[in-house]
Parts: sequence; C-alpha cells; structure tokens
Amino acid sequence: MSGEGKVNRRTWLQTVAAAIAGIAVGAAVGWYSKPAKVLEKIITSTVTKSTTVTAPGAATTVTVPGAATTVTKTVTTVPPTPAMAEKLREWWRKVTEPWRGKRIKILAQAWEPNYYLRDVVGPKWEKLTGIKIDWELTSNELVMEKEIMDMEKGTGIYTVTYDDQDMVGTWIRKKWVIDITKLMEERPELVEPGFDPNDIFCLDYCVDPRGHILTIPAEYYPKTYVYRSDLFESPDEKKAFKSKYGYDLEPPRYWDQVHDIAEFFTRPPDLYGWINACGAKAHEALGFDFFETWFPSCGVGGEGLSPYNRKLLPGWGINTETWSARTEYGGALDSEAAVKAIDWFLKLLKFAPPGIKGWIYVECAEQVAAGRVTQTVTYTQFLSTFANPKVSKIAGKFKVAMPPVDREYWTPFKPIGYADISGYCIPWCSPNPELGFLWSQFVISPLNELDRAKSINTTVRTSVLMSPELDPLNAKFGGIFTMIRDPIAQKYFIGTPLEVGDYAPLLYVFYTELAKAVSGELTPKECAKELAKEIDAKLKELGYPVKW
Repeated sequence: MSGEGKVNRRTWLQTVAAAIAGIAVGAAVGWYSKPAKVLEKIITSTVTKSTTVTAPGAATTVTVPGAATTVTKTVTTVPPTPAMAEKLREWWRKVTEPWRGKRIKILAQAWEPNYYLRDVVGPKWEKLTGIKIDWELTSNELVMEKEIMDMEKGTGIYTVTYDDQDMVGTWIRKKWVIDITKLMEERPELVEPGFDPNDIFCLDYCVDPRGHILTIPAEYYPKTYVYRSDLFESPDEKKAFKSKYGYDLEPPRYWDQVHDIAEFFTRPPDLYGWINACGAKAHEALGFDFFETWFPSCGVGGEGLSPYNRKLLPGWGINTETWSARTEYGGALDSEAAVKAIDWFLKLLKFAPPGIKGWIYVECAEQVAAGRVTQTVTYTQFLSTFANPKVSKIAGKFKVAMPPVDREYWTPFKPIGYADISGYCIPWCSPNPELGFLWSQFVISPLNELDRAKSINTTVRTSVLMSPELDPLNAKFGGIFTMIRDPIAQKYFIGTPLEVGDYAPLLYVFYTELAKAVSGELTPKECAKELAKEIDAKLKELGYPVKW
C-alpha cells in the first residue's frame, strides 16, 4: 500500500468541487494525479451565486465556503423571537383544538433520534396540544415489515410512521402513502406558518416524479469517515507512521490508505485499526452497508451528481433501461468495480475487533465509543453518543471527514456515499392523517429544530443548519456541521435512488448473497456475479419491465 500522488485533504475536496462546478480541465480519469500547478489553477477559480432561502423571521446573510464555489445564502435567524414563538404556540393550540384528548400512534426505529423525539419533543407536543402519543419503537427491519403489513392489509394501526427515505421509491411504486402536497392544498389551514418546504435541503429525495411530497424529512445524517483525532494528531504516531509508510498520517482519501492506517493501529486486545458501519453478520445491515458505502465509493453506478445518474443507479448497479444489474445488459453489480468493493470489505475485516461477524451497526458503534477502534465509516446518528463523556471514551477525541474512495474505479463525477434521510410518511389507511401531518410538521417546527440540532447533531432545515448558534457545537460533534454546510461536499452524499421501488425484497437478495463472500463460500468475483444474477431474477419476479 502507498500514498503516491498525495495532495492535502482540503485540495482533495476542492478538486472534486471543481469537477462539479465545471471548472475542471481534462477527463475525470487520473484526476488525482494532475500536477500541482494544474490543481492550484483549478481550485483557485470561483463561481459566485446567490441563493435566497425564505422562512418566517428576520433574515441574515451568511457566506457558505465551498472551495470552487462561493454561495451566499439569505437565511432565517433562529431561534424565533419570544413573540414569534408564542404566536406559533398559539397557532398550535388553536389548530389542534378539534382533536384535544385524542391519541396518535407512531411507529419508528429505536435509536437516538427517535429517543429524543419521544423524550423531548413528544412531551412538548402533548402539553401544547392535549393529544397523547403512543410510541412503538423497534428495529429498522421491523419498522419496514410492520408498516408494509399495515398498508398492504389496510388495518390502519399507525397514524404516522417514521422510516428511512429508502422506502420512498416503494411508496411511489405501491401508492401506499398519502400525497402530502395534495393534503396541504386541500387543508391549507393545517400548514404551520413556520413550515417551508423550500427550507428543507434534502426534500428532493422524499418526493414523487411530480415533485409531490410523500415523506417529510426529519433527520439528515451523512454516512461519514470518523477517526480518532487524538491518535492521528499524536507526534509520536505521526512520526512512526511516516517512517513505515512514507507519507503523512491524515484522514485518507483512498481505501488503500485506510488499509495502511488499519494495519498500523491494530494493536490487540485494546485497539483495532478498523470497523465498518454495519459489521459482517448475515443480516439486512450487511446489504445496505454495501449499496450505501462500499459500492458507491468504488464507483459502482453511473456518473452524475445532483441529480444522480438515473439510468445506472449509484450503489445499486441497476440499469433502469434494461432493468438489469449485469454488465452484459448495462448493469454494474458484476463489474470489476463491484468485485473491488467486496475485496476491500473482506481485506479490512482482519483489522476489526473479534466478534465483527456477529455484529450490526449498533454493536459496531459501541466499539467506536469504547475507544477500541481507530477509524470507521459510520452513521453520524452516533456522533451525539460519541460526544457524550458519560457513555463514550472518545468524547473530544474524534473528527469527521469525507469517506474514502477507490483509487482506480471512483471518479469525481460520482457520489461517494449515503445520506441517511429519515422522516414521516402517512399511511393511506391512517386513522387520522390530519394529525399525522400536524405531528410531522411539529417535529421540525422553528419551536424545536434548533434545540434538536444542538442535542443530536441533525437538522433538515437550511435556516437551522446555517445558524451561528451551532458553531460552538461543531467541534463537539467532530466538525459535522462544517461538512454538511459545504454545498459541494453535500452533493456527494445521496439518498436511496427513487427508482428503487421494492427496497425490502431487493435488500434481502443483497445481504444473503454478500454473506456468502463473508463466510468464504464465494470469492469476491463469484459473489458479484451471483449477486447481479439474483438481483435480475428478483426484478423480473417483481414485475419490472426487463429487457434481457
């Protein structure tokens, strides 16, 4: 492994920024090997544009730094003034009056963001509206199963469900959730004065082909590289690393550098060099770790950013013209890039703590918080846990960075990884869709959103994301707000493609086939070939218009 062709980390982000802005010269192939003078010329070019974001309240102008692009945004000052907040509370009391004394039932995943909603936002809702909440918090997999069964059978158990954006393509295909845009048009009196879809920066992944809202986002967590800054910044560790590998110890740009760092810091039984987000158990988590992280970072999928390539879906490797994942028919799941992704996953497993093959995302995050791991690519939902000294040994000792990519197959015109966008959809059979809509708005209301961002490092509103009140907390959460604020970096994190209309059954194929590579039953190449073949068979079974 080596660090040849190395440029500093800021140059890395600036370089890909230039590619998006259209300032780059030459082809994307060999991008990182460009001479320093060429890179310098590219990254010092700038394009300035002004974007106005409207929302209730006084406006202020801030500048978003963006390498090759400088973006000026006019955003709302948050939090609202006491007078504005009281007007909003009065609106909530009045609009919910017809339902005072009623109950709503919410289905959601049992983890940090929803514990916060249950324990903090929920009691505020109940006190303000007089409407009680029955929470059903369970695993991500059971959320999918339960909501699908409820909608398929029309039992009307849940008022509203909180699920991953992954399911929006399913809702488009099945037509099982209420069109929120239409509801807003029919019942404008239920739209909170502080609710502004234009202020929700990740909304594009939650709409149907007409642009109608199917899910109101409530969290945005890019899946990022997280590393032990205390170790990376130690003079002794830096000196020893450079002596061994010939380049500086810093957040890696490429998977081969991740491998070097993992090897260097693997010092059992107390410290290990690597752990992936979702472990290596034969479980759904293995499947989504691949199409969220490993496949896109190795270039599986077509080129395209904002919007992503809709013909050859990034991370999924499915060609939507032939509905095939095989390279023979324009797909990419059996490509050399896919084989490389599986190979990197397996090579890095040897640097993870013992037990990795029995863990999923929760146990992996626990290992990071326990200080047993040097680096990971993980869900930033866990940053608030890592930052909590009561439960974490790495509080104040970690930072985030852009995820690594494959040196050979990834290009600057492709997404790098996943944005975990979750939110509320209203089942077509909801016993009270109006209340489902009201609760979905209340979660991200100006009354709550800034406090939520401060507590669990997430927001879906530009007006909150750009608030100076988050600046003092940026370091606590490893620099995550700086990363998300960068309009260039943000383009490289994408949600699940909306063309994926059967997430759950396709996910099953992914993880069951990939588990065969983990067990050693199949080589990476054999696994990629079988995965592509089985995905094709499932697409045909599900009724997609295959052309092969």
